[in-house]
Amino acid sequence: MSERKQREEAERLATDVLKNGTNAQRRGLFVSAAAFGAAAMLAGGTTPASAQTAAPTPAAAPPPARRPILKDDSRVLNIGATVRSGNYWNFKTFMTPVEEFYVRNHYATPTAEQRPILARENWKLRIHGTSVERPIELSYNDLLGMRSRSIIATMECHGNGRTLFWEQDGLSGQQVAGGNWVMGAVGQAEWQYVPMSEIFARVGIKPGARTVLFWSGVDGNDMGRPMPYSDVVSLQDDMGVCFAMNGNPLIPDHGAPVRMVVPGWGGTASIKWLTEIRVTDRRVWSRLNTRGEVYIGPTYARPEFAPDDEFIGVTADDIQGPMVTWMPPKSFITVPLVLERSPSVPANYPLQRGQVPRLSAGQQDLTGYAWAPQHGVRGVEVRIDGGAWQQATIRPPNLGKYTWVRFTAPWNATAGQHVIETRTTDNSGTTQPTTVPLNSLGMANWAIPKFRVEVA
Repeated sequence: MSERKQREEAERLATDVLKNGTNAQRRGLFVSAAAFGAAAMLAGGTTPASAQTAAPTPAAAPPPARRPILKDDSRVLNIGATVRSGNYWNFKTFMTPVEEFYVRNHYATPTAEQRPILARENWKLRIHGTSVERPIELSYNDLLGMRSRSIIATMECHGNGRTLFWEQDGLSGQQVAGGNWVMGAVGQAEWQYVPMSEIFARVGIKPGARTVLFWSGVDGNDMGRPMPYSDVVSLQDDMGVCFAMNGNPLIPDHGAPVRMVVPGWGGTASIKWLTEIRVTDRRVWSRLNTRGEVYIGPTYARPEFAPDDEFIGVTADDIQGPMVTWMPPKSFITVPLVLERSPSVPANYPLQRGQVPRLSAGQQDLTGYAWAPQHGVRGVEVRIDGGAWQQATIRPPNLGKYTWVRFTAPWNATAGQHVIETRTTDNSGTTQPTTVPLNSLGMANWAIPKFRVEVA
């Protein structure tokens, strides 16, 4: 099949998924057009959120030793014991294969072998709280029997792009802390889930509900993420309790058997290994909206709080900055970023510290990805060596605000070193900025990325 025919077939299959969603069409989303690959350019036991005391369990034999991440590192970037970034410079497909999807865990991946509650036949989801009229407990089969939906959406770690604080702003690890994701802590999948609207209809919500707390009872002692009830209601058809990814049951690294999926928000909102949803009339504070996954810096105001708020494992003193919610517009080309100032270089990164990727001289297409999950992508621009911005061509499909787009831009590459920049404009008119304000956790850096290349 010719390259043109491959492109046309891949684009037709991707667009048809939105209409029909068949397995054959879904598989087609993972086959990229041969002309799109830019990689060829390179030469070189926990406290439940309800705070109720659990009955003691009998002593058990120590669990067998296990790897912190189960995923094979051959297709992901190892940036730490429990974190893997996507090899974005190798991305070619509209949908991200599970094997190439980033993983962000705070603790080792829990499995059914170590935590029997994670076996499908044992798993339970408790839905309760002071604002719930009819508390219930759902089994895995109960969940599968409920009305479900599928949505194609990107998911992105808050720390994706943190590297730009070091490489482009010249900040140190003392000023910005966290893992070196480079640009790969993002991927796109088809998520199958029971919408929160279905959950709310089944249990009933009392007037005055203020917070929905999504909690994992098996992931450490503090893995819960509160969301304002008003935000959940605004997303209640698009977000929900997820049990399948890319047409297959979730795997342990991605939250098996069940996780939350909150499209458009940073990945931490999509709590994995979900066991509890609690709706309350109080504001709730936990680690993931106080000491972690928040904007902390001189330009960010400390959120309001009150003495009667609920604190889980934290205190009022831990409240320092606003919680990260919607992810901003971003873009990249499929070329690895030069790492010179970063505190570390991942062991399996394709470049050594300070090494510049090499491209071939002559006419070629720069390829990349862009996304703007709150409003959707309006356009993408590329410029070379600080020249005029040029509109890139957005390749179909473009399936709406939660999905990314692929783009191409022609370039007659001449010998020497060059800097390539990309920027996305969303449908609200917001464009990626040159810089973003400092925040000490390196959250959601959406500055225009600068890719240095050497052409020979």
